[in-house]
Amino acid sequence: MHEIVSLHKTCVSDLFMSGNPKYTLWRLSIVTFIAVLILFVVDLLLTPFKPFHDLIPYIYAIVAFNLVSEGNILINRHFDKHSPWFFKVLPRIIKQLSWSLFWTTIVGVIGYWIIPKKQYETGLFLKTFSLVFMFGALFVLIFNAILFIRSFIQNWKSSFEENEKIKREKLKSDYMALQNQLNPHFLFNSLSVLISEIRFDPPKAEEFARKMAEVYRYVLQCKDVMSIPLKQELQFIDNYIYLHQIRLGGAIHLNVELSQEEQLKMIPPLTLQLLVENALKHNKVSLKEPLTIIITSDNSGQLVVINNLQTKKTTYSTGTGLKNLSERYRLLSGKKIFFGEEDNQYKVVLPLLNE
Repeated sequence: MHEIVSLHKTCVSDLFMSGNPKYTLWRLSIVTFIAVLILFVVDLLLTPFKPFHDLIPYIYAIVAFNLVSEGNILINRHFDKHSPWFFKVLPRIIKQLSWSLFWTTIVGVIGYWIIPKKQYETGLFLKTFSLVFMFGALFVLIFNAILFIRSFIQNWKSSFEENEKIKREKLKSDYMALQNQLNPHFLFNSLSVLISEIRFDPPKAEEFARKMAEVYRYVLQCKDVMSIPLKQELQFIDNYIYLHQIRLGGAIHLNVELSQEEQLKMIPPLTLQLLVENALKHNKVSLKEPLTIIITSDNSGQLVVINNLQTKKTTYSTGTGLKNLSERYRLLSGKKIFFGEEDNQYKVVLPLLNE
C-alpha cells in the first residue's frame, strides 16, 4: 500500500522517463499491461469466444511494446540534450516524431519476420497483426504526447529559471562593466588627459569631453537591455577607443571590417568594451609597439575580434570577464563563443544574434 501511495505522489511523466530501477520496473509493468490489454481487445474483436487461446502473440506484443516505449524514451533523452525545446519547438516535434515512428516501424517489421511460420497459417494473422500495429501506433502517439508534455514543461521551467539567471548575470556583468569603465584608474587617466588638453589644446579638450560623456551615457543606457544592435556598440567603442588614443598618443588602432547588414545584428551590450579592455590590460601598448584591434566577421557570419599579441609578463588575470561573457551568450542564445591565441594573435569569435 505504501508503494502505491508513493507511486501516486510521483509525477506520471517522471515515471515514464526516470532511470531509477524502481520506476523502470513500474514502467515496464504498465507497458506490459497495456500490451496484454490491447491484444486481448483484438482477440475479443476477432475471436470473441477464444481469448488467450494462443499465448505466443501476447509474448511478442509485450516485447515489442516495451522495445517501442524504451526506444522512444532514449530518443526523447537524445533530443532533450541536442535539440532543446527552448530554441526549436516545431523542428524538435517533427524530428522526434519522425524518429519515433521510424523506430516503431523497425520493431514492427522485425516482429513480423521473427514470428514463427505456423502463425502465418492462421486465417486471422494478418488482421491481428494489422490491428495490433494500429493500436501500437496509437500507443506511440499517446506515449510521445506524455514525453512532449513532460519535456516542454521541464524546459519551460528551466527557461524561466534561466531567464532569472540571465537577469542575475546581467546585473553582475553591468556591475563589472561599470567597474571597468568608472574605476578610479580609468577616471583618473581620463580626467588627467582632459585637464592637459584644456591647457594646451582647448578644441581637442572639448571633443574629448564630448566623447567621454558619450561613453558614460551609453553605459548607463545599457543597464536595462539584454542585447543591442552591433552598430550602436561600434559607435560606442569608437568613442571609447578615442579616449585611449588621446591618452596613449595614438598607440592603439581600431579597424572595423563589417557590412551594413552585419551591423544590424545584435550582441550583448558592452561586449566590445570588455574585449578592448582585455586587450589593453594584457598587452604592451606604445608608439613603438602599437596595439591593433580588428573587428570583422568570418565565413559563417560570426563576429571576430582580433588583436596582435605583445603580452605583458606581469599581468595577472582570473579570466572572469570572458567567462562571464561566455555564460551570457549561452543563456541568451544557447550558443558558445571561442577565444584563444592563434598565429601570434588573440582571437575571439562571437555569434551574432537576431532581434
